[in-house]
Amino acid sequence: MKTIKYLFVVAALGLTVSSCYDMDLEPKGLIYENGLFVSDNGIKKYFALIYQDLPIEDFNYKQNGDNKGYATVNQGGWHTGNKWEAQKGSPATAACEATGREPSYGDGWGYWNYDRIRDINYFIENFPGYSNIYTEEEFNAYMGEAYFLRAFYYFGIVKRYGGVPIVDKVLDPKAPTEELQQPRDTEYDCWKFIYSDLKFAMENASTKKEEVGRANRYAAAALMSRAMLYAGSIAKYGGYIGTTGPAVQAGLMGMPADKAQEFFQYSLDAGKFLQEAGFTLYTGSDKEKAYVDVFLKDKDNPEDIMVKQYGALASTPYENTSLFHSWDTMVLPLGEGLANNVGSALQPVWEIMGLFEMPAITDEDGKPVRFDRMEDLWDTDEMEPRARANFFFPGMTETASGAVLDVQGGVYKAYPGLASDGTADTQGSINDYTNTYRVRASDPGKTQDIDGHKNVKVSGKYGLAEGKGDEGYTRTGAFIRKYVNSAATSASRGLHGSTQSWKVFRYGEILCNMAEASYELGLIRDDESLKSKAFEYVNEIRDRAGAKRHEMVGTPEDIGSPVYGFPIDENLQYIRDERARELCFENHRLYDLRRWRVADIMFQNGYWPHTLLPYYVLSEGKYIYLNEVEREGRKVDFFKRWYYEQIPGGEIGKNPKLIRNDGY
Repeated sequence: MKTIKYLFVVAALGLTVSSCYDMDLEPKGLIYENGLFVSDNGIKKYFALIYQDLPIEDFNYKQNGDNKGYATVNQGGWHTGNKWEAQKGSPATAACEATGREPSYGDGWGYWNYDRIRDINYFIENFPGYSNIYTEEEFNAYMGEAYFLRAFYYFGIVKRYGGVPIVDKVLDPKAPTEELQQPRDTEYDCWKFIYSDLKFAMENASTKKEEVGRANRYAAAALMSRAMLYAGSIAKYGGYIGTTGPAVQAGLMGMPADKAQEFFQYSLDAGKFLQEAGFTLYTGSDKEKAYVDVFLKDKDNPEDIMVKQYGALASTPYENTSLFHSWDTMVLPLGEGLANNVGSALQPVWEIMGLFEMPAITDEDGKPVRFDRMEDLWDTDEMEPRARANFFFPGMTETASGAVLDVQGGVYKAYPGLASDGTADTQGSINDYTNTYRVRASDPGKTQDIDGHKNVKVSGKYGLAEGKGDEGYTRTGAFIRKYVNSAATSASRGLHGSTQSWKVFRYGEILCNMAEASYELGLIRDDESLKSKAFEYVNEIRDRAGAKRHEMVGTPEDIGSPVYGFPIDENLQYIRDERARELCFENHRLYDLRRWRVADIMFQNGYWPHTLLPYYVLSEGKYIYLNEVEREGRKVDFFKRWYYEQIPGGEIGKNPKLIRNDGY
């Protein structure tokens, strides 16, 4: 008698599947394997929840909570990840790109999704039984898709914990417990396993570029570029943190430094693969607009490699995805046509804004530069277009609403001193100097009589407002512009109203990866041509950004050893800073600081993020900008043990063979 294998597909599948392009399918309830693996439509149904749960750190990502930032099928279903609180816990906060309610990293954000890995393993083991239905090319493409998905899940786990159990087959739940309890594999073996899966996917997955929401060989190459760069950095820099213990000794945390070259080469080769496949940056004569459009344009975008789709896709041939996020209302201030709920829960800080080309705000004597208008900071060729595309600075106009973002931190009756006098390293930069000269308002748009001057504007319409808590209005002097929908309706700017796509992989990131991998290989091999090539990639990014080209320093200074205790030359630091500029608010920064092993020093003893607040100097009729300590004063912390998260306690309870990570 033939055994019929079956699996359950949740009733909400029609909603869940379509967080990616062309994955919108009707719910079917109980579906048999032999009804799924015999058609493209059926395979999409099988992969639907696997795609939905991919560890994509997008708009809905949050570091804590039942679902660890991903829209999962447990604890409330697909919509749990849409909760607006997700925006407040963005990794941007912990990386000092932005400030919100949860600035620190803590003992880990948790991710252990072996359930989905089992689903993928089941497909890999059983789909070959249906190979006669498909052409060789079609069969290989589906298998390549499965290998990509498995690699993505392992990447999400390994970058958090180091070595984990490599489960590459379906385990029989009826097997003896000791057979199901697998020990952790070494970190090196885990990264090589990810490499092997991605190599297979690059050689076998689909070559169709038009389905950018579904894995193809180019998505596999992009993940290879990203993941192998991580691995190379961990191998090179992991030994500098000095952690010791059973997990380190067993190779579960860290890898030999001589493995770095291998992984950096894999990363660089994957980037070249995408280059040769014809991916390019999205460009235009208007550099600011072109950069804004990179994150809003879904069709005919040569930069897109893989995209996660949201919302009702009225402008595409696909049906309603029923998956939304709250980005616009989380980053814009409260106001007509702007945020209609919460507002400004995540705000950019000086630590990231100050990396971009812009006019100096402090002169050579340490005094604040005077501006005739607040707008003079950005309404000038001295500011690179990419900065204006990433941030709404004071006085800029938000396109969809037409609102001029009137921001002012307050008034100084006079400012006779240095910039440092008004930027004390205390919460809100409060000291005797600010108490003497500075005037602030408790509400936005307030005027006040000051020293005989009538109705002086103290705060802008959108902040700073000291009496409004930590939401609604600016606390840092600017707002995030990246990914904000410039054509949004007012009604859509509430909770769960935004539908912008998330760029899972784009060519801009690949160029950043190639630059870093090339320079690291140049250092290892003492190869000046590889180092020089790195800056070709950097300048390709900067050309699109409208920024000045940067030349490699021939004899670079070691600026890392005095700070971190290990060498980082100024060229490599520039490449890292360019990565921060290009990828800000795309949830790379925290993991970059982790893999470079610099976060514990950067945020040693806690670190307060800083502002770019404009003030009106009443006695002069001029404006100044100050880098104050953000007034809510939430410090960013990072301890050495946090380079690896602790294996979840519940998993160790189920499997005592899982050695704990050291440092906890």
